[in-house]
Amino acid sequence: MVETSKRSPAPQVPGPSARSARHSSGQASQSTADYSGRGRNGKPGLHTPQYPYNQAMLRAILLVLVLAALLPARPLRIGLALSGGAALGTAHIGVLKVLEREGIDVVAVSGNSMGAMVGGLYAAGLRAAAIESLAVNVRWDVLFSASVPFGARYLAERRQEERYAARLRHRNLLPSLPSGIVPLQNVDFLLMDLLAELEHNAGYDFDSLPIPYRAVAVDLVSGRLVVMRDGRLSRAIRASIAIPGVFSPVLEDGMELVDGGVQQYLPVDPLLEFDLDVVIASKTMKRGQERGYTLIDIVSRSMDIVGVEDLARQEAMADILIEPDVTPFAHSDFARAEELIAAGERAAEAALPQLRTLIAGRETARYRRAVPTRSLPVVRKVTLQGLNITMRATLESLVRTRPGRYLVFRRLREDLTRVFNTGLFDDVNYRLEFGPGDSVDVTILLEERPYGFYLFGLRYDNANQVGLGVEVGQGNLAGTGASIRAAVQLGLPTEFRAGLSGARLLMLPFGYRFEGAWSATRRSYYEKGRLQVDYGETVEELGAAFGYGLGRSVFFTIGLDRRLVRYSMPELLPPALRGMPRKELIVGPTARLEVNTGDDLYLPRTGAALEIELRSALALLGAAGDLVRAEVAWNRATPLGPRLVFRENWSVGMVFGDSVRAAYFRSGGADLPGFAHEEFFSPCRFTFAPAVDLVILNLFGRA
Repeated sequence: MVETSKRSPAPQVPGPSARSARHSSGQASQSTADYSGRGRNGKPGLHTPQYPYNQAMLRAILLVLVLAALLPARPLRIGLALSGGAALGTAHIGVLKVLEREGIDVVAVSGNSMGAMVGGLYAAGLRAAAIESLAVNVRWDVLFSASVPFGARYLAERRQEERYAARLRHRNLLPSLPSGIVPLQNVDFLLMDLLAELEHNAGYDFDSLPIPYRAVAVDLVSGRLVVMRDGRLSRAIRASIAIPGVFSPVLEDGMELVDGGVQQYLPVDPLLEFDLDVVIASKTMKRGQERGYTLIDIVSRSMDIVGVEDLARQEAMADILIEPDVTPFAHSDFARAEELIAAGERAAEAALPQLRTLIAGRETARYRRAVPTRSLPVVRKVTLQGLNITMRATLESLVRTRPGRYLVFRRLREDLTRVFNTGLFDDVNYRLEFGPGDSVDVTILLEERPYGFYLFGLRYDNANQVGLGVEVGQGNLAGTGASIRAAVQLGLPTEFRAGLSGARLLMLPFGYRFEGAWSATRRSYYEKGRLQVDYGETVEELGAAFGYGLGRSVFFTIGLDRRLVRYSMPELLPPALRGMPRKELIVGPTARLEVNTGDDLYLPRTGAALEIELRSALALLGAAGDLVRAEVAWNRATPLGPRLVFRENWSVGMVFGDSVRAAYFRSGGADLPGFAHEEFFSPCRFTFAPAVDLVILNLFGRA
């Protein structure tokens, strides 16, 4: 509209009802130019129309800008993604140390494999220094061991287990290959110690941890990537570090979970769930040739190569990428954790200028929070799940977590340790199901091992040369822990042995042995240090013995042995042997006491051992004479360095009664280096043999 007489009045700002009605009628607001007003010189001209509602909006925007300038900016929210890499992943600890030192907090952490372990412990509230202490001081060889700890077994069990260097399990005589070479039970126990109470207090919700957390794993059943957000933190970490083929997978809700690096080496994706301003990614991947040749090295390097395409996508989503130089290390270099942590520190320090530029002086969000303590639930029921052969009565006395008691996680952990130390299971864990009120059902999850076994051993000494031992058997008969076994040893002596034996009966340290054996060897006879003649000897033996463990390091046995010794003599004999009988029979009771505090039965580095043995022969039972053969042996090992051990060996023996050559003592060769094999043969013996052992190569991790 054009008016020439006067300026039209300013339009009124419509109220909400008028704005609503106009929008509902579908009419668009239109502006019209007002030509009736005057210009700056008062002459008629173009006049800009007035819109009071636009002015109100401008005032509001201006007010918001002023308030935004006056109010402090929201603290910068930083997320941290930690890659896999096996031992290389310990470099992440150095990255955390630098971030802490610079006062840069993170509000969310994600991790894969070793990054899941480091990140999980950090999210649980452990500081970088505590994680560093753990990585540097823990015995990784013990942590990754599949064996029951040496000191947890009774002495008779140690003798039974450590006679052979290699073991292969079988089911119905067919070799049984494990899902992973190492079940990581000791890692489970360590994580339980560190995290079980915190998991409970956080309500098994990773968003309720001191720092929210995500871990990734891959389900072998479906083939998909799994992002873990809740449940037991320790099991999530354990699943993410399960390198396929090396460590056994975690069975959870029908899934078989393994290392997330199979699909996602660097898990930046899971951090997108959080409202973050900056994402820092720490990648510990080797560049160049793999230096290690263990199974961990080979499989880890293979996963690096497979995940290259996804890795590039994950890196692109990170604002800062920190890459410690891990080229000089192998994936299996857990013993070099201190050096790897230092490499992580150097890489993080090099990235600080870029990070400071990105932060631009803004304060970072402080998110680490305390987790309130929850009351302990009362146990309603305890279930043992997975018993197929082992009798429930075998384990009941070992489990102190009982219905009606509070669930004390330390006690539950000790229960699981005792059950694992029976040697009957490959994996021992637990599951909690919370019921009404403050109640909980505890399920102890048991994975029985294949109880059939093949054992292999190789021996060499300067007297008997090379010997090969093979044993096959079936353990845990009828769930009692007993085993039936047959063994053959080729070399000197050649031996065949079969019988029933065990080191426990149910849970009692009650040892027993019923066996028969045949052996053949070569004997030598010396006079005044000169070899006179070689002859053959065969032994047919039947025996039974019963024993009991007096603590972990003491075992006492009594038994009855029958030994028929036959001699194959040449035609020409020295005068001292011409009247020697062609066979001798020894039958009588036996007794033996053994005390051993060494850290290994065959290659001890510390500790001492005492053995007292009595053997007898009774003519009443058909023996060649009446006699008692007594022997006391003592030895002690003292470490002189990482590869040097000083050993002192003492022995005293004597035969009382009738002269039966089969009961005499033989010394020399392997027992007394520097002397000929069996150079000394007599009814009494006293020896002192100091020695220094030098460990040149440790093939089986036994020393």
